[in-house]
Amino acid sequence: MFKSKFYWYVMMLGAIGGWVFSIYGIVKPFKDENLKKVWKNILVTWVIGHPLELAISTRIGKNLGLSSARTVIKTLLFGFTWWLPLKLGIIKK
Repeated sequence: MFKSKFYWYVMMLGAIGGWVFSIYGIVKPFKDENLKKVWKNILVTWVIGHPLELAISTRIGKNLGLSSARTVIKTLLFGFTWWLPLKLGIIKK
């Protein structure tokens, strides 16, 4: 399962869904307390996680000959769902 391109593409779609959810929460704040908690947790995770991921993904991108800009953009959009399968050779550049 974890070696499937399809699995990782679904995970990337989920990452985009997380962005949509987060932006929606900024544009139209959630009234439901449970949704607010989920929204805040996602944002905190991204604020802490993405800088750490960038430290990892920039080395992977550099080793594979990818531009820094491409690596940063894809990491910010998809997070580990992009760079981990790239590192494992499941998806290509």
